[in-house]
Amino acid sequence: MHRTVVSGPRFRSLVAIGAIVALGAFAVSCGDDDSDDGSASSSDEKVVKIGVIAPLDAGLTSFGHGIENSVQLAVDQANADDAIPGWEIEVTAVDDSSDPAIGATAAETVAGDDAVVGVVGTYNSGVAAEVAPILDDAGIAMISPSNTDPTLTIGPDRSAPSRQFDSYFRLVATDAQQGPFLANYATDDLGAQTVAIVSETKAVSRGLADDFSAAFTEAGGEVVSDTTVPDGTTDFTTIVDQIAPLNPDLLFFGGEYEVAAALRTAAADIAAPLMGGDGIKDDAYIAGAGARAEGDLAGFVGAPLATLETAADFRDDYEAAGFADPSTDYGPYAFDAANLLIDAAAVALEDEDRVTPEAREVVIEQLQGVDLRGASGAIVFDEFGDTVTKVLTMYQVTDGAWVAVDVEEVG
Repeated sequence: MHRTVVSGPRFRSLVAIGAIVALGAFAVSCGDDDSDDGSASSSDEKVVKIGVIAPLDAGLTSFGHGIENSVQLAVDQANADDAIPGWEIEVTAVDDSSDPAIGATAAETVAGDDAVVGVVGTYNSGVAAEVAPILDDAGIAMISPSNTDPTLTIGPDRSAPSRQFDSYFRLVATDAQQGPFLANYATDDLGAQTVAIVSETKAVSRGLADDFSAAFTEAGGEVVSDTTVPDGTTDFTTIVDQIAPLNPDLLFFGGEYEVAAALRTAAADIAAPLMGGDGIKDDAYIAGAGARAEGDLAGFVGAPLATLETAADFRDDYEAAGFADPSTDYGPYAFDAANLLIDAAAVALEDEDRVTPEAREVVIEQLQGVDLRGASGAIVFDEFGDTVTKVLTMYQVTDGAWVAVDVEEVG
């Protein structure tokens, strides 16, 4: 499903995203193609688009809607501030349903729109693996507010990291940091000595489980059971029957909230708390697991929205905008991603009549040199496109709600 959302009511930004430092003069040529390719409106005002690729119709939609709305907020504020003089900014949001194949189709759609200058997304790492190469081939910048698979930036060999896509950036920590963070909390704070691991098959889920397992074992813990299940599994009866006699101190789940809730429900008679990564940190997990979710834990690859000082204005503006869905903790990161693209486009499109391949190249160059403070905090990208600032949060279900119990910045 594809939908273009033209910015509606405008809300002036109170968060000083700041100007991106130009890396140098870059001359771009203006073509005289007057074809109606969507790069200009029927009036004299030119149109540039920020794409969003996220789960909007199916999949992990609670995350997707928050990402889309946060981008829309940034665009509305930028238009009100005339952030790109002479240009109207629009959001073009395309559903990926948390499905890599659908994501690839969405990426082709976005790449085929000559007015798109950059993309915010995807939510899912597995979808990003299909989307990133398509956008890279088109020379379109992609900034993820949520991907955690380390291979997207450094490749499969961590001992010999190699940048995969010059156009790909992310604003959050990866599972290379999240796995050990979760394991250290399990051993040091929970005192867990044994763990039973269940993971979905998808690479990012299995990867997080493996990173957790390695760190937990290194810390002296014992993995008493490790099972991989097909993505989207709903019946855990057999697996729970196998785990229960082992009496583990902790259940660890590699995957996302819908499947995690099914596991928690099936394991209602196992006293151990369930721990997972950022994929289960959603109110939908609590709703699905019910009262049995009490005491369960989830990591998050960023700072808590509720207490993030730099996001205070974002929280107020998002609420004032009246969006039907919450931003989730990924909101400030999606908001910053959109503003980064807008600021970079303001440099790239100066004196231009349309979005050109050269302008898209300038956007990527501008992003690589960014050094500023946004709603999510300090933003600097390393040579691989990863954020230099890596914040991790541990949440625990307390009285039926996620409560942050530990926040750490890791190297």
